[in-house]
Amino acid sequence: MMRWPGLLASVALVFAAPAPLLAKRKPPAAVVMPTPPVIDLATALPIIDAALADGRLEDARAVVQRALVSADSPELQLRIAEIALASNGLAEAANGFTALLGDAAKAPAPTAAPTSGDPATAATLPDTTAAPAGASIVARAQQGLGLARLRQNRLDDAIAALDAALAADPNLLRANIGRGVAADRKRDWVRADAAWARALEIAPTSPIAHNNRGWSLLLRGRHAEAEADFSVAVAGDPRLAAARTNLIFARALQGKYREAFAASDKTTLAADLNTVGFGAMARGDNEAAQAYFERAMQKNPRFDRTAWANLQYLFDQTRDPSAALDGPASDNPAPATTQAPGQRTKSAAVPMPSGARQ
Repeated sequence: MMRWPGLLASVALVFAAPAPLLAKRKPPAAVVMPTPPVIDLATALPIIDAALADGRLEDARAVVQRALVSADSPELQLRIAEIALASNGLAEAANGFTALLGDAAKAPAPTAAPTSGDPATAATLPDTTAAPAGASIVARAQQGLGLARLRQNRLDDAIAALDAALAADPNLLRANIGRGVAADRKRDWVRADAAWARALEIAPTSPIAHNNRGWSLLLRGRHAEAEADFSVAVAGDPRLAAARTNLIFARALQGKYREAFAASDKTTLAADLNTVGFGAMARGDNEAAQAYFERAMQKNPRFDRTAWANLQYLFDQTRDPSAALDGPASDNPAPATTQAPGQRTKSAAVPMPSGARQ
């Protein structure tokens, strides 16, 4: 006779037996990230400006985020737009400056006129550093908008904004530099000279202002005067690659080939050979140009495309003198990086000397 109670008990025991135990992983302990301390606006602004001047954009952004926790202000929004401009986010920068101008138009007029001016240190990086708090928000926003439009090649919009900035505050260094570049692009030499004179009155030793005025003079064929300005720029900031390239180019345009290489950085010798070759070609010294282009290709095989293009253009120009060079166009008011802007001809684009000539 089957004993159902005992069988059921045994079944119950079977089903009640625990499954093999697996090692349980403890949930990872929560990592508490330290919250960056909040920073007040008065402390934050000079730190942001210093980071912008040094090109430390991530540091500038981090301080902005810390400051935004406590309060927002037009001064902080101006720095956010300046960071966008320095990062080449031109549309974002233009939107930020435009928003500030719109807000300022709605705000009541201030009871006292602010002091004006840019510090001389702004000359080290005029397309990124903010003006001092003394200059009005409106003037500085117009300045930033003008520089953004200039870099977008919206020349008429840039001139309108820069003129408005200078009408509000004639002592804004970056606005004067931008206005000089705009005038150069228009071939308005009278206005360009006025802008460069004013910029150098504000910051007499500014490497950026000297480099830009040198390029303006170079556009007009005043090579010796341009060389003098480039020399001052290089002496003031040996890291300014654009000024160094321009100095080499200005000397080459005068046939001072050996002296041109005195300014050469040996790590960029192939590029400098190409620059001197281009200067020789521009002055009609085709034999020297060919020799320098060929040496550039020998020095650095990776550089041969630029030198080869110039060499081919030299041969084409020799066969067809109608393919004469048009004057090179000026660039932005401050070089953040070196570039190789295109030289325009009646037929095709020809690589220019390496290095931005701003």
